[in-house]
Amino acid sequence: MRTLALSSIPFVLPLVLALSAGPAAAQARLVQVQGEVQLDGRPAVAGTELMTGALRTGADGAAQLRFADGTLLMLGASSQVALPQAGVQRVALQAGGLRLATASPDWWVDLRDRSLRATGYVKLQWCEEDCRLAPGLYGSVAQGEVVLEYRGGRSVLRNRHFRWDGPAVRPEVLAQPPLLAVDEPRREPALRARSEVAAVLKAGIEAFGSGDDPAARAALQRVEAAAPGEPLVAYYLGLIALRQGDNATALQQLQLYARQDPEGAAARELPKTLTLLSSAQLQQEVQTAVSRERELVGAAPEPGSIAVQAFVNRGDESFRAMAKGLAAMIIADLSKVPGLKVLEREKVQLLLDEMKLGDAGLADPAGAVRSGRLMRAEKVIVGNFEVQ
Repeated sequence: MRTLALSSIPFVLPLVLALSAGPAAAQARLVQVQGEVQLDGRPAVAGTELMTGALRTGADGAAQLRFADGTLLMLGASSQVALPQAGVQRVALQAGGLRLATASPDWWVDLRDRSLRATGYVKLQWCEEDCRLAPGLYGSVAQGEVVLEYRGGRSVLRNRHFRWDGPAVRPEVLAQPPLLAVDEPRREPALRARSEVAAVLKAGIEAFGSGDDPAARAALQRVEAAAPGEPLVAYYLGLIALRQGDNATALQQLQLYARQDPEGAAARELPKTLTLLSSAQLQQEVQTAVSRERELVGAAPEPGSIAVQAFVNRGDESFRAMAKGLAAMIIADLSKVPGLKVLEREKVQLLLDEMKLGDAGLADPAGAVRSGRLMRAEKVIVGNFEVQ
């Protein structure tokens, strides 16, 4: 029977899983404002980024928030929501109605005296004064589900419509979708805005095709401001950067497009381009880091960053492949730690190759510290193993 003996080498940069994160990213971005909209009691401005706060719309108002995980929240007229806590997938509907579109199963909506968990496309509306329906909370679920807990049980509703009177009452399933104020169409302004965006996007694509990159970029940036999330913007901005030799920007934009429109990216055979760009970009970053080693030694590391190096095999050579396998397992686990930035395995390996650090160098604490400084990693993990 074989046993695996795994030991780690202590370094000046010890592994600490309870790592302090750097400056927190914005939780949400206000991407659309129409009519009277206030954020924390002041007029709201499209493009504002926020962590917490209260958003309120007037009788002619509407607003849209995009969260860091891609979730969209659309607020109807005469409505109010609050983001109670940064970094939490939770919103409080205090008045009026909202539409929530999310792929995450962990989104919660607080409803004064109760809460529900939602995923997919969910519409909620308080029906109170001047409401044509009986008072209460109304909702519709499409392409997902809501979990409503009440005293004595809970209901899981998929592709259903419901009315919910309170936390002590089982939700009532409705045969027909309720006519909610949050559904009231604004067809003319919406159609006009959509037509204008389409015309600008077409002009940008035509400018790109004719080789006029400045005009194409200007048009695409206008589309991005008017219609955040339009995937073709990222695609053509990436192609412009690629044509101008800016591989870093090209990679960033094309990766964004691949996330926003996976089917379109596959149809355009984008994965092959991304693989080549990623490899070239990593090679360039590594060569630059090694050439600027003296400058980087004194530079501060990236907060919350960690690098995992391949483990050193101290035993049977036939188990050499486990060196990268063990590192990959640790990387996979560390990637799940909030606030922790795990450096790409390929970048770490390329840097070690460029520094000409073999197994002996990996096992040397000085070599590990040197590689960590070049990678600007706050923490470095190395180790060795032996199969006996």
